[in-house]
Amino acid sequence: MIRTREHLAWHVAGHAYAATMWGFPVHKLSLDGFTEADFRVRGTAQCLDPCTMISIPEWTAVPGPHAFAQGREALLSMAIAGPAVELLHRQIPCVVQNVEQFTDDWTQALKAAESLWPDEDLRRFNLDRWVTSSQSMYFCNTGSFFESVIPRLLDQGVMTGSEVQAAWDQMKAREAESNRKWLRTKSRPDRPEHPESLGKDFLIPREHWV
Repeated sequence: MIRTREHLAWHVAGHAYAATMWGFPVHKLSLDGFTEADFRVRGTAQCLDPCTMISIPEWTAVPGPHAFAQGREALLSMAIAGPAVELLHRQIPCVVQNVEQFTDDWTQALKAAESLWPDEDLRRFNLDRWVTSSQSMYFCNTGSFFESVIPRLLDQGVMTGSEVQAAWDQMKAREAESNRKWLRTKSRPDRPEHPESLGKDFLIPREHWV
């Protein structure tokens, strides 16, 4: 699969979106990979892939099955998000056989899935469902995030965690404002919603109750 720098930018932005969504703060993004200096100062950050460095939140260390499952779901989502967003941008079907071509990401996704669903048939079913649902998961009301991240990555080659978080916050602010506008312009029904307030003619006779 031939890739351009723009394709890579969409891929990295996909990882960044999913990481932020799951509460794994982005430490740094770099289309050219990371330097030794980046690894020396990264602290608790870890590489999700060669271009995406994220910070691991404290809740992942909490003992118990809930935190374990949530952490594995997050890793699965973050691994698939990069290929999914790149494929969707390139108008290539987002299906398992295409995501599998991104070997490193798919290997991470499989490791997370094996922990969540030891049964092979169930794992195959859930992975297929997870991949095919990625279109709505990562492209529903997310335009402003990618509009901010992609040009900056292509122009500078890198983004700091604070810049990624600013793009996320801007997206959420636009989403909240859009919801407020929708609520303000929502047409009111001509009739009350509850049948009890409509009078006896609108009520179902007691003898017809199920």
